[in-house]
Amino acid sequence: MSNSKALILGILLLVPLLIFIFIGSFGEHHFTLRKYFPQVTATGDVVRDAQGDTLFNQVPPFTFTSQQGLPISQEDLDGYIYVTDFFFATCPDICKAMSSQMVRVQEAFQDEEQVKLVSFTVNPEHDTPEVLNEYGERYGADPKKWYFLTGDREKIYTLAQKGFYLPVMKVEGQQDFIHSEKFMLVDKNRYVRGIYDGTDKEDVDRLILEIKVLLDEYSKSK
Repeated sequence: MSNSKALILGILLLVPLLIFIFIGSFGEHHFTLRKYFPQVTATGDVVRDAQGDTLFNQVPPFTFTSQQGLPISQEDLDGYIYVTDFFFATCPDICKAMSSQMVRVQEAFQDEEQVKLVSFTVNPEHDTPEVLNEYGERYGADPKKWYFLTGDREKIYTLAQKGFYLPVMKVEGQQDFIHSEKFMLVDKNRYVRGIYDGTDKEDVDRLILEIKVLLDEYSKSK
């Protein structure tokens, strides 16, 4: 056998070994999701703990009323992973796309008790529990998994703007509202771990994948 043929054969035998080593080393490192919204001081400096690690803002406490007329608070969601968005029942376009994509998330995790969905209305004067219940039924929402919440408008807007850092406002003189199309992924400790375009199928595919990553992260920490 010539030296060149021997070299080629050696490379061919070495490639599977290198792939095996690569896969094995990759399996030792687990992909984790980043946290969003670091705490900052009045001067704009990032707040860090004694070890120098960045501190992040958590979703603040809230209590609103579900489509079943029941109080639902952040405490009720502690210990769960949840996906949230802001919408209104009479929205003519974007909310329909968002709700249709949220249906996909519900279907993907229908049997996963650790995952919840939470949709806050930005038009609480119109979107009563009865209206939200009808809206949820239209999309096949499981009321034990997917909460549609209504309540005091100022408190909802404050939660959107200062809790999730999302824009929301009522258009004066019109029955229309400005709100974000974003879905937010919140972990069991109230930290935002992902932001997605709730009207984009591929981005919601990423959300579904990253929920699985987060579930895996918790399972490995036990």
